[in-house]
Amino acid sequence: MIDFEKRSNVNCEEGLIIYKDVIDEIVGLPHSETFKIVFSVTKTEVQKVVIKPIMLKKSKAWQCEKFIGGVAFHENIPESGFRVYLERLLDENLYKQIHIITRDNVIAYRVSKKLMLSRTKTANKADVKITLNHDKEKDYLLMEGMPVQPLVDLGVFTKDYRVVKAKYNKFRQINSFLKIIDGGLRKDTDVVLNVVEFGCGKSYLTFILYYYFTVVKKMDVKITGYDINSDVVEFCNDVAQKYGYKKLIFIKGDISKITPCQSDVDMIITLHACNTATDYAMYYAIQNKVKYIFCVPCCQQEINAQICRTDEYALLLRHGLFKERFSALLTDCIRCEVLSGAGYAVDVIEFVGEENTPKNTMIRARYTGYKKNNGNEIRKLTSQFGVEHTLLKLIGAKRVN
Repeated sequence: MIDFEKRSNVNCEEGLIIYKDVIDEIVGLPHSETFKIVFSVTKTEVQKVVIKPIMLKKSKAWQCEKFIGGVAFHENIPESGFRVYLERLLDENLYKQIHIITRDNVIAYRVSKKLMLSRTKTANKADVKITLNHDKEKDYLLMEGMPVQPLVDLGVFTKDYRVVKAKYNKFRQINSFLKIIDGGLRKDTDVVLNVVEFGCGKSYLTFILYYYFTVVKKMDVKITGYDINSDVVEFCNDVAQKYGYKKLIFIKGDISKITPCQSDVDMIITLHACNTATDYAMYYAIQNKVKYIFCVPCCQQEINAQICRTDEYALLLRHGLFKERFSALLTDCIRCEVLSGAGYAVDVIEFVGEENTPKNTMIRARYTGYKKNNGNEIRKLTSQFGVEHTLLKLIGAKRVN
């Protein structure tokens, strides 16, 4: 008997006997009539697998999406190798639940601890849309296999341009960031772009931006990355020079001390700039009327250290976790209002799912010149919670209309 709680007790022959009927049914499915197949409930690290039919170069194939530790990994299996793939998948993971969803039916298999395999079949009343296009590749602007050579040096890609497993979350974050920036620029016909990134760190985002704009979109782009760590700056400059990225430079600099006098800057970006670094980046943008702002804040500690209430609103701050979240919300809310008052159209989005990073809120803004008259509201809000905000202090009370 197979012990589903202890994988080491199972041998290949026993596992394949249990799943033989399941594999036969899946392999016999009409490719164009299948919506998806879901494998779940296991003790192994591959928590769930979702399989969908696709076409690759006019050939039938199956796209297999494995979820490991909340991260999705993709693999495309040609139809000729599908049975072997299923045999290996089920033998290694012993899934207790398998759902097969077709255009007309939902078939459910369940395996009990006593090796009883049950099967149910019900009519599919949902209006499913089956597409065989390889849509997953369209989720990213830059894909595995593209020769972004600096990402090999930065440890994101292997030498054959595949994503290093430990860097998959980072790769997804910067791809999502890139997709949002590209979408924001589509209405702009300029082919020349001057970008400044503050708190660039090891510059995964910076290198991908430069590669995408210059190599893929053929734009004339200059990108300057600032960071306080001299070793990081030196390393990134060496990588940029190695690959001939002449208009990508890195400068050691404290964001709070950079003189805001560069009127030719078109875009400011920050990805997880800590605490008030985001405020200094936004101040730089406001002073120079920078057209685009894309900021993902992090570690909003400033207001968390100040905030207090003694009335009924004190309930919001009683628990440390709630206080931290409310402080972050208040911090970013004020930032958005200050930008609106300085002539920016502002919106807030989640640039990537929480499974990739809990710090997934992006503030994006575009300079229009239209200034929202919200100064009294901002002052009232900060007064109510007894806080001072760096961005407000930088622009000065008299500048808040």
